[in-house]
Amino acid sequence: MAFSREYDRGNFFLFTPVFAGSGAVLYFSLPSEPRLSAILFGLTALAGFKLRARERYLTGVWLSMALLIVIGMVCAKLETLRLDTPMLGSGVTTRLTGRIVAINRAERGGWRVTMDVVATERPQLRYAPARLVVSVRALPLDADIGSGLSGLVHLRPQSGPVRPGNYDFAFHNYYRGIGGSGFFLGKPEAVHLAEPPDAATRMLFMIAGMRQALTDRILGHIPGETGAIAASLITGQRDGISEATNNAMRLSGLSHILSISGFHMALVAGIVIGSLRACMAFFPEFAARYPIKKFSACAALSASAFYLLLSGIDVAAQRSFIMLGVMLIAMTADRAALSLRNVALAALVTIGVAPHELMGPSFQMSYSATAALIAFYGWWSPRKAGRNGKRPRGNHMLLQLPGRIGDHISNAALTSLVAGSASAIFAAYHFNNTAPLGLIGNAFALPVVSVLVMPFAVLALLLMPFDLDFLPFAIMQRGIELVVFIASHVAALSPSGNLGPMPQLSLILMSGALVILLLLSSWLRLCALPLVVAAVLMMARTVPPDIVLSEDGRLVGVRNGAVLMINRAQGGTFSLNNWLQGYGLEQIVKPMDGGKKPVEGAFECANKLCIAREPGGLIIAYTDDPTQKHAACSEAHIVVLGFADAQSDCEAPGAMVISRRDLALHGAAEIRFGSIKQGQDDLSDTAKVEEIVNQRLLSADLTYAIGPPERPWNTYRIHSNAARNLPERNRNSQPAKDIPTNSGRDAEADQ
Repeated sequence: MAFSREYDRGNFFLFTPVFAGSGAVLYFSLPSEPRLSAILFGLTALAGFKLRARERYLTGVWLSMALLIVIGMVCAKLETLRLDTPMLGSGVTTRLTGRIVAINRAERGGWRVTMDVVATERPQLRYAPARLVVSVRALPLDADIGSGLSGLVHLRPQSGPVRPGNYDFAFHNYYRGIGGSGFFLGKPEAVHLAEPPDAATRMLFMIAGMRQALTDRILGHIPGETGAIAASLITGQRDGISEATNNAMRLSGLSHILSISGFHMALVAGIVIGSLRACMAFFPEFAARYPIKKFSACAALSASAFYLLLSGIDVAAQRSFIMLGVMLIAMTADRAALSLRNVALAALVTIGVAPHELMGPSFQMSYSATAALIAFYGWWSPRKAGRNGKRPRGNHMLLQLPGRIGDHISNAALTSLVAGSASAIFAAYHFNNTAPLGLIGNAFALPVVSVLVMPFAVLALLLMPFDLDFLPFAIMQRGIELVVFIASHVAALSPSGNLGPMPQLSLILMSGALVILLLLSSWLRLCALPLVVAAVLMMARTVPPDIVLSEDGRLVGVRNGAVLMINRAQGGTFSLNNWLQGYGLEQIVKPMDGGKKPVEGAFECANKLCIAREPGGLIIAYTDDPTQKHAACSEAHIVVLGFADAQSDCEAPGAMVISRRDLALHGAAEIRFGSIKQGQDDLSDTAKVEEIVNQRLLSADLTYAIGPPERPWNTYRIHSNAARNLPERNRNSQPAKDIPTNSGRDAEADQ
């Protein structure tokens, strides 16, 4: 009965992108690369079975689900084949000549330049990446989008996840076409390059130049960090926003304001539609004769497309434009714009165009929040209308004003609560931040953005040709300052929203529960409850790893409660901050040379050998000096070698050895120990301790961030020097101090 009701309401169509998206996620999660022919064979076979089972309803439903899953796999495989991004395999110093695609100011000085590689020499790279992100302290005066740049650079491969299950920089940069990162050794020089032969590339460079010019104009009117935020809202360039402001926006649940998303697209479209309909209403005869609503929707679609170009056609902005475009087209066809069916159509288009987006937090948070809002207001609006019809109102406008203000405040709070609750699942998994006071932050900040920021951003663009944009920019500046003020104060009051490590299976169960809750309308929604309970219980039983290793083999962390003992006094700041946040730890304890331990269990380092004892009694040794390998093996139960070694084991059996070659191939690693049985009563105390330690070592569960490096975005790993047991190239030059050189880390900040 319930299934028939769901079918009659057309709710099964809403699950189409769910199963197609599951197929794409399945493809990206496979340990090895499947052949396209095998996937197409499965698609053909399932289609044949589906045609033969037309009269069997239940069988047809199961076959349809399987067919959609395979279609999602086909979309993901075709995108991978289409991009085929060349990835740098190992670090190298070479002379690079390239064309500037984008210029971004680094937070602590210098620039990050995205370049299309034109040539490399001394040495010439046989498998050079097509596009790189390089850092530089100073640029030539005439450096601009589309111009050439040449100089000596040190290049290095992309980074994998900082910890298993974390954001995979190499994966996402593969689908952005970025094959490596690096930094210029000295100041590069400008070189003349011929114009690109194809018109599409020239058009993209023209748009990029226009974006840069617009960003400079905005910064000319709105100085400092406020101007940087204004530029991020209009052109999508987030340079110059401090880490303190970014953290405040995250803790207050307002980080979505800083990146162009569906919220901004919807505001722009709403401003255009409202303004045009208001203007056309002044001409009653025209408004009565022509469909001004459709005209306004078409104009809003054009304005949104222009906004997409200004944003640099970023993938997140593309996804938002697709969603908004489907809704505006529905308006022109006299259909409801805000419906779950339109969200499903937009998701299907995204899966067909860029299925890799499903693996990122931006897609997950955006679509979950949008679907939750539409589903909630679809349920709430009729009930609210019924209550409003029974509530007496005064005839005078002043008597109605308090009620209207209360309605606006309650609507803003409800919107923030619903959207925040739906997206909190993915924020907890990807960022370990649920923004406990996000409801308050959004309730105060979103009206400011909707009234003082985005409308005047649109007005500034319209007045820019007349040099009158300084007026709306001044108002926009005050609005942004107010938003930052709200974010700072809410963040200062906010408790920690870190729920600790969230296993992938919990994320899958929570996502399934959310899908059931939003897309079904009968008592079948109750099926979400056991999924939520199972996910919460699984999270409660998940503990941080006992030992964690960085993928470059230089950083080892041993957990003692909420404290992390590390083997290095300097470096690894990004990884350490990620470990602290991701594992819900409170303190980092660095080693002290000369055997002086600051606290119990900390690393003791001497003669390039670091030794620590974890709470269960196992001894961990780390060395990056091959001559200290024997000493490490003789001292420890777990040996971490910070160098590639042809002999991966210790001479004496029993020790677990993890070399830099292992980490180069498989990425960062975690070690968890299982429960230990009580020792035998007839053994001596020393024998009991030894037995317990041996049992603990045998219970060790080693998890790598990357499985076999056989996927296209991971095959570069097998070409690294460490993976081939070759020594790293020595170089005297170092990157400019405090300039981030890993483009993938900047990619994470954009999510």
